[in-house]
Amino acid sequence: AESFGRPRLLADLTEVIAGEGAAIVSATVEPPTQQRVRHTYTLQLPDAAGLPALMRAMRDVPGVYDVSRTQHPAATA
Repeated sequence: AESFGRPRLLADLTEVIAGEGAAIVSATVEPPTQQRVRHTYTLQLPDAAGLPALMRAMRDVPGVYDVSRTQHPAATA
């Protein structure tokens, strides 16, 4: 998620993620650059069909202006 920095932004985003039933596996928040902040989350969803609704909910958080999905190759054992 890319957003404008503001108090409670991290709390608001994680609340939305939890509210959509996703579990946060990892999170990285880059330091603000010109009032812009990038949050990168690795999430576990109970059903991949819920991803579009989760992304919409994250975009609805005040200050968030972009949410995108990054594809990672599947891990092999």
